[in-house]
Amino acid sequence: MIGMLVLLSGAFAYCGWRYYSETYLPNKQITEADTQQRELFVSLKPPPERFTRPAGKSAPTDDNSPEEESSPEITDPLAELKAANPDVAGWLTIDGTNIDYPIVQAADNGYYLQRGFDKKANYGLGCPFLDYRCESGFGGFNSIVYAHHIKGNQAMFGDIARYKDSGFMRKNPSGTLLTADGAHNVRFFAYMTIPSTAFAYETDFADDTAREEYINDIFNNANYTIEITPEDLKENSGLRLLLLSTCTYEYWEARGVLVGVIE
Repeated sequence: MIGMLVLLSGAFAYCGWRYYSETYLPNKQITEADTQQRELFVSLKPPPERFTRPAGKSAPTDDNSPEEESSPEITDPLAELKAANPDVAGWLTIDGTNIDYPIVQAADNGYYLQRGFDKKANYGLGCPFLDYRCESGFGGFNSIVYAHHIKGNQAMFGDIARYKDSGFMRKNPSGTLLTADGAHNVRFFAYMTIPSTAFAYETDFADDTAREEYINDIFNNANYTIEITPEDLKENSGLRLLLLSTCTYEYWEARGVLVGVIE
């Protein structure tokens, strides 16, 4: 009997240790890292007028106010952010979600997987980052942004999975992308569940034919699309796509990708 009690006690202790080390502690560390990073983002987020005014335009002032009190001209709305981290490429806010983050870009796609905005390790929370192959920032035909899907507290790109439901996109079809040249509306039109090695992760397109084939592939592989058609995109000579990618766990290496147009 005593031997059985000792055995059971050991089994309970082992299970408790496994739960603490593999579940409780990692979740606690990620939650604390997320809280700290969100507080940092609140302190660093550019003021609201930057998200509604093109770069180079100063804020409107009262005609009766002294000239010296007018706001200085803003040539780069990300200037203060870049002073904190030169890797900043933009700031993305998606209406109706918790996504309200700076976007960074490193020399490779591994650097910010385990590091926060401050470049310190943060227990796998990471920071949203633009694919290093997008050499023109968000100025090219296809810009891909990655972030982790942290379950439970909807951290990072956890809310991307909500777009599996087309009704959610219809209620929340837009966002704002702030870049060095000002604020841009982002209009979302497609959601895809695809493997991590799928066609969507292409950034180099030889010509218009390759770009049109890519557009066709999006519509052929999308779970659904709304409002925008392939023809709408092909007729847009300055088309800039934005893809937001995260893990969604339907199968091994499954990715949820939200697709929009940068306007």
